[in-house]
Amino acid sequence: RIELRALSKISPGDELTVSYVDFLSLSEERRKQLKKQYYFDCTCEHCKKQLKDDLMLAVKAGESKPSADTVKEVIQLSKDTLEKINKARMEGHYHEVVKLCRDCLKKQEPVLGDTNIYLLRILSIASEVLSYLQMFEEAADYAKRMVDGYLKIYHPNNAQLGMAVMRAGVTHWHAGLIEAGHGLICKAYAILLITHGPSHPITKDLEVMRVQTEMELRMFQQNEFMYYKMREAALKNQKIQVMPEPSNENAPSLFHKKE
Repeated sequence: RIELRALSKISPGDELTVSYVDFLSLSEERRKQLKKQYYFDCTCEHCKKQLKDDLMLAVKAGESKPSADTVKEVIQLSKDTLEKINKARMEGHYHEVVKLCRDCLKKQEPVLGDTNIYLLRILSIASEVLSYLQMFEEAADYAKRMVDGYLKIYHPNNAQLGMAVMRAGVTHWHAGLIEAGHGLICKAYAILLITHGPSHPITKDLEVMRVQTEMELRMFQQNEFMYYKMREAALKNQKIQVMPEPSNENAPSLFHKKE
């Protein structure tokens, strides 16, 4: 049995659609993947009109706008780096992945816009791997930039967006940035209530985190010094939760069997 959840209000006569692949790809890439994997030519509005492709290929605006050749060079560098990152991740060389991400970001940042998919892909990998290595402060910065870009591209109730915001919230929480962490976790919870429903295991786990961070936030607001002292003491007695090992595998299905 498959459970489908509406992301917005449905009016009589509205066409109902479901996304087979992650939206965070260019129209041409999505159509190629759909043809190869599901054997059909997509005719949805997003693919036909190439909606948001301009955002996903955005470059830095302003007087010092980069040349077309510079943009082409940086995008090719990004593609080459992503291939090197995949190889390093497969071999478990996570510190090498971090170095590749940092070097690539230095080249991307003066050229690519904050919604460019090649920049967002590197930010996503960097935040994930740095979290696994427990370098949470740097991971939180990349995660925040990633989420800021996603918010301009994804539908507000997109499941992938909700999962990314949740990951960013947990990263900020681990970094001791309780205000930002709690805010992101609450935002993720609101999205996943719609996309996954209140009975989904992920939503239930997120509700526990929301309650915990709310309690910590109140403590922080009452006495910031004591909050950090108590947090420091807690971390000395108990290892901080290790983030899941980075994986190249596709994200699990957004649908789940109803027991």
